[in-house]
Amino acid sequence: MPEKDRLPRRPSLDPDALFEEAQRGGPNAAAAARLAGALAERDDPWLARKALTLVLSLEPRDSAPRLALARLHAEAGDLDAARTEAALVLKDAVDETARARAAFMLGEIARFQGDPRAREFYETTLRIEDALLARDRSDAVAARWYARACGRLAELDAREQQFERARTGAEGALAMLYGCASQVGETPPIAADIADAEMRLAAFDLDNGNPNQARRRLNAAIQRYEALAITETDEPHWRAVLADAWALAAEADYLRAARGEARAAMDKALQARLKLASDHGEAWSLAGTWRVRAALLSAIDEPTGATESLQHARLLAERLYSQSHGSEPQARFLVHTMLDQADHALRGRDIDLARDAADSARKICEAFASGDGAGAIWFAEAAACWDRLGEAARLAGREGAKAYDAFARAVEFRRIAQAAEPQNIRFKRNLAASLIKLGEAALDSASPQSARAAFSESASLRIHLAESAPNDAASAHMLAVALERLGLAARACGDTLAARAAWEEELDLVNRIFVDPESLEALRFRALVEAHLAGLGGADADARRRSALARLDSLAQAGALSEREAALRKRLWSA
Repeated sequence: MPEKDRLPRRPSLDPDALFEEAQRGGPNAAAAARLAGALAERDDPWLARKALTLVLSLEPRDSAPRLALARLHAEAGDLDAARTEAALVLKDAVDETARARAAFMLGEIARFQGDPRAREFYETTLRIEDALLARDRSDAVAARWYARACGRLAELDAREQQFERARTGAEGALAMLYGCASQVGETPPIAADIADAEMRLAAFDLDNGNPNQARRRLNAAIQRYEALAITETDEPHWRAVLADAWALAAEADYLRAARGEARAAMDKALQARLKLASDHGEAWSLAGTWRVRAALLSAIDEPTGATESLQHARLLAERLYSQSHGSEPQARFLVHTMLDQADHALRGRDIDLARDAADSARKICEAFASGDGAGAIWFAEAAACWDRLGEAARLAGREGAKAYDAFARAVEFRRIAQAAEPQNIRFKRNLAASLIKLGEAALDSASPQSARAAFSESASLRIHLAESAPNDAASAHMLAVALERLGLAARACGDTLAARAAWEEELDLVNRIFVDPESLEALRFRALVEAHLAGLGGADADARRRSALARLDSLAQAGALSEREAALRKRLWSA
């Protein structure tokens, strides 16, 4: 803080004066440095770190200032320094409470960095706190930190898809926190931990398809976060988590088919983010909330509101990005915002807006992709932009050449990304999908040989993906799509044998795609493929035709026949 902006303080409470006194030494030097660090922590973190470092030079065995210094380093973004200080506390401190705090902090740093050792540090916290509780079951502080570690382990379990263990751990953490509250009262720290635990379980409830229970939990969390935001107005964290809770509540309301409540909840999340951006400069999070609001409004069929929200998100992200001097994470946020805008415009058939958004994103991606040592992700992002440009050209009609060129460029960028990271499954899937679009554009342009080549390559990629995940119905279905298109292209090239082989192979996938081979979707799938095979002629053509008709008749009796399928049924009857 500039010197001219500082309020005058009494000499005894001036951190600068106290720090100077500590530097002069004497019997009270450590106490003066400790107090200087505490007073400077909010307004001058740099001075606070210097003061705590001085305390440690005077009293190296004291774990409290080292923990405080680790926290300040973490808040300043220096995670290496924070890890070093916390590790020293965990290794050398005599105070078990301090060791538990250090282990938890190390777990937080590891979790943020994606380090698998996070679990080890949280389990260390549990062991230390469990030993403290064994000595004194009424130790509410130990119980609260034990619950915190349980909650973090539950999140790690959920990430590893150990959902039952995750829920058990999260419910245990919440029960322990409510027990603490009944024992010592619901202090602000306990209220915050209860709110975090309720929100964690609400997210699990949403994943389990129980939005009503999730909404009840979120109500409990929101009530506490709102109280904390009111009583601790200088702490932006509470308003941030309150915004997240309202956004999650909007999702729960949407899943409950409560559209008005979902919109109202999302607007409250937006209000909290607007306040944060105004008071604390957290504008990137505000841009993200505009994007989430757009997705919600689109889902509840309010396209105009979604368009406006995306425009707000894009304008804000563009302004922030122009101030960041080319930060890659911020560039990707802006690109994804523009791609969201392009997708929404395509759904609304606003071709000009879709092109503008996709092309603006393309320029950013290709600028990064052309740099030395460019990451594979930028080639993948550029491909996504060309994909949208191809969709816009296809939607415009009479622009087959433009669509084909755009999809071809998308394929080439996908190839580069895949070559750079050959083990990246997502890149391989995206390349296969881009080849399907390229092949369809070639068919539309009356280039069946080019289409066949694209579909054949896509099928080869998808065969590999399906073989590597034999129990994955989605992979089998994607392979079926490629085979279906390959058959169409082969037939257009006059190669009926290849078309038959592709469609018979597609038909063999039905048991891998559908849990119930006699379901309506399975009947629809079989009928369409059998109709293709019947159209090739041959000895089994009539049997294929009758089988397809029987399946379409079953769909008609169930009231599940689409207009396209009704036309196919009529054509088969007259064949």
